[in-house]
Amino acid sequence: MAVEIENLGQKLYEPLLIQMRELHEAVQRGAAGRVWLLEHDPVYTAGRATPKEDLHEGIVPIERGGQITYHGPGQLTVYPIVPLPKRDLRDWLKRIEIFGVRIANAFGLEAEPSVDGTGVFANGRKFASIGVHVKRWVNMHGIGINVSVDSAAWQLVRPCGLSPDIMTDLSTAAGRPIAMQEVIDAATASVSVLVDADDPL
Repeated sequence: MAVEIENLGQKLYEPLLIQMRELHEAVQRGAAGRVWLLEHDPVYTAGRATPKEDLHEGIVPIERGGQITYHGPGQLTVYPIVPLPKRDLRDWLKRIEIFGVRIANAFGLEAEPSVDGTGVFANGRKFASIGVHVKRWVNMHGIGINVSVDSAAWQLVRPCGLSPDIMTDLSTAAGRPIAMQEVIDAATASVSVLVDADDPL
């Protein structure tokens, strides 16, 4: 299935969230899906599984699964607002995981998904976090891929309920600076797994 891929640059989270919800509703009504690539201004968001005691002031509660995560400069956030290739939630999470793995592979990194479907790891540390919301078999939210992120941002929360020390980024894992455009190119080349039911997983 062909899909439009849009590079939105750097965006504030809450106005973008409104636009994403509007597009999600439109795709449910038959509009074409889109894959958004962007960086956010710094923000913490909390998924539905976040314990109440972790919901501090300034954290934005949203409808995706998972717990608290960080979005900010140096992280490529990918929002596939698309119909699921197959009406199977496990298949969908696997596709997003493989998307993250393929991006890491593009930089010579071995990567593996987490056991609970919430992220992707390289060298034993987490460089990508997954959280989605599916309604009428249309997805919103997606995956945040840390390219070159200030590690101090993670120290204020328990990302996905884990120690902040588990977090890393592609540049650290690869042992060299990786430019955002390189990761945008790798993500664009890997989008087929998110939209093509026949893509070999």
